[in-house]
Amino acid sequence: MAIRGKYGARTVGVRPTAGGQMTATPLDLVTGADLRRAMGCWATGIAVITTSDGGTLAGLVSNSFTSISLEPPLVSWAVDKNSSSYETWINTDNYAVHILSESHRDLVARFAAKGTDKFAGLDWESGVLGSPIVAADVPRVECRLWQQVDAGDHVILIGEVVSISDQDDFRPLTNHVYWAK
Repeated sequence: MAIRGKYGARTVGVRPTAGGQMTATPLDLVTGADLRRAMGCWATGIAVITTSDGGTLAGLVSNSFTSISLEPPLVSWAVDKNSSSYETWINTDNYAVHILSESHRDLVARFAAKGTDKFAGLDWESGVLGSPIVAADVPRVECRLWQQVDAGDHVILIGEVVSISDQDDFRPLTNHVYWAK
């Protein structure tokens, strides 16, 4: 795979043989930085995910949010095991996913910040399962935890959707739009 861009170009992990087949070689091992650069080319939406576990509030920014199943209605996202709120996330039984619009880019900086009270000075209300609702005017799904799956340095949280709030006129905030500004 050739990685090109502002970081230059280099081949990582595989190389064609004389017969044209791709084979793993001891070139370079694929690093987390390599994967981050490659995945940065994949346009994803940006979501703020919130929860309340026994009165402890947690919120973070995620671009790993995706649908999993229609029957039952399941979605997932992944939390980093090094997150300061990791214990809250693995102990909660609910969460709310706010799918951000371009007009909500201020929430990205707030919920991406480390070591701060992300809810300080923010108006919010409790959702149907108790998760904080921080933006009422964006598409939102509220979920009951269905399963946790260990996945390397992350845990995938799969939730059963119990409530949906959508918007008619919506311009999603994507990673390409957010980081370009």
